[in-house]
Amino acid sequence: MQFRLKIFLAAIFFSVALFSFVIYDSIAGNLSNVPSEAVKGKIVFQKKACIECHTIFGNGGYYGGDLTKVYEKFGSDGLREYLTNPPLLSGAKKKQHIYVNHEEAEEMIDYFRFLQSIPNMGWPPRPVFDKKKDSE
Repeated sequence: MQFRLKIFLAAIFFSVALFSFVIYDSIAGNLSNVPSEAVKGKIVFQKKACIECHTIFGNGGYYGGDLTKVYEKFGSDGLREYLTNPPLLSGAKKKQHIYVNHEEAEEMIDYFRFLQSIPNMGWPPRPVFDKKKDSE
């Protein structure tokens, strides 16, 4: 019975060690691929609490739009204009979108450009509307 216990404990130890190595390797490998400009932009995104209203890869608030592929939609110039000259929020008479200075805007644009490069395999899914239902 002692032999079976030793085999069991060895298997558990080996499994935990292998799992730890795989997790470390995946995290260390992915972090080295993130450009420093994108990291700076993510820090601005976090400091301005953008995630409270907006989503990235389906995570975050749902009041604002999904920003996962916003770079593809608006490009650098459109994002720069929106971030540095914020419009009124939809449904609000006086409340404007949060303002960022030009340096912060460039860093956030670099972050959005990096997000654009991540293959998301169609996530988050877009709602499909039935035209027949909508016209009734």
